[in-house]
Amino acid sequence: MFYRLPLLPLALALACAGIANAAEVARVGDLEMHSVAVPTTELTPEAARNYNVTPAAERGLLTITLMKKGRNGKAESVAGQVYAGAVTQDNKLFSIPIREVRQADGVYYLGEYRVNAPDTLRFLVNANVLGKPLKTEFSRAFSVAQ
Repeated sequence: MFYRLPLLPLALALACAGIANAAEVARVGDLEMHSVAVPTTELTPEAARNYNVTPAAERGLLTITLMKKGRNGKAESVAGQVYAGAVTQDNKLFSIPIREVRQADGVYYLGEYRVNAPDTLRFLVNANVLGKPLKTEFSRAFSVAQ
């Protein structure tokens, strides 16, 4: 259903489009966790449809990719457990439900959340990959115009 488009190219396209604070990377040894938070209104209609996301001004999408570098130095997507939450400017903490998306090119994690712009959310993402913990914390500003 929503497994047609590769998610990593979506995240890279958003990062290359110059979206502020587009990508956050956490590294532990040969593992990496790539996290991107965007308003759902910045998704193309095709991407939103394929990932079963309804674009709306008050909705955001968190995408997470877990990668492991092989002996050849090439990073490949790996599965893990992912947990995410965010804190609003007025210090309200909420969890972000994460769903796993498996595609031919890898495993990806998506989480939708509500944002009342203008606001800056501080994202807290924790993952466990092959018994190793990864964590990152980053902020993303959301404006009314998005």
